[in-house]
Amino acid sequence: MKKRKVLIITDCIDVAFLEMRGAIYNNSVKDNFIIEPVIEVESYNLINTSFMLRLVAEIYPPGTLISVIVNPIEKRTERIAGITKKNNIYFEGTNTGVFGWLLKDFGCKDLVEIIDPGFKPFGGKYVHSPAVGKIASGVPLSKIGKPFNPDDIRNLNIKKGTILHIDNFGNAKIFYKIEDAKNGDKYRVYINDKTIDLIFWERMMSRSDGEWVIYPGSSLGFAEIGEVRGRGFLSMGVNPGSVIKIEKI
Repeated sequence: MKKRKVLIITDCIDVAFLEMRGAIYNNSVKDNFIIEPVIEVESYNLINTSFMLRLVAEIYPPGTLISVIVNPIEKRTERIAGITKKNNIYFEGTNTGVFGWLLKDFGCKDLVEIIDPGFKPFGGKYVHSPAVGKIASGVPLSKIGKPFNPDDIRNLNIKKGTILHIDNFGNAKIFYKIEDAKNGDKYRVYINDKTIDLIFWERMMSRSDGEWVIYPGSSLGFAEIGEVRGRGFLSMGVNPGSVIKIEKI
């Protein structure tokens, strides 16, 4: 029997990640799951986090548990855990807005607020990870929390043209869908005080070095923009959450 997959989406990527892993294992009741490599997000960036959550939920098998440990907001909000209707994906984290996109697309079958032990420095280690260890090893949600209304899940309301992610090649995944485009069509993008002309091409790497291309992305049907074999958005002074304007010319 295959072991259940546990994913951790976090900006805690030094020894803190191992502390969270250790706390998960130490609070499990069965050795029936495996923790995947860390899914790193930009520090304090909820839009990048929300996109990563939605992205991996799409590809991982039913029963996967995704823990989100990213919390830049001032207010101390609810710690929640639940199960989606589509694909039976388990999720756990703080109600910061990152779960809104997931639940809009996947629905919510069950949702609880984790029993509050009071404030703990590094809640990812002392609150979230113990809950994840229990859930991953089969403890029912009803044993770790009380019912929580899905209508109280916060949302981020991501705007068209928002940068969702910039990969290590400098290519950006954009909250923007390409419609009725063919190879050779021209686009223009406005980034801060810069204007860049783009060409639409289905296979980016077929173009010349340094050329800017908009192309059908590999992630949830969203467009991607990149500089062929260049640094792309790594040199643009933008980050996930920045909003750019794209127009066909």
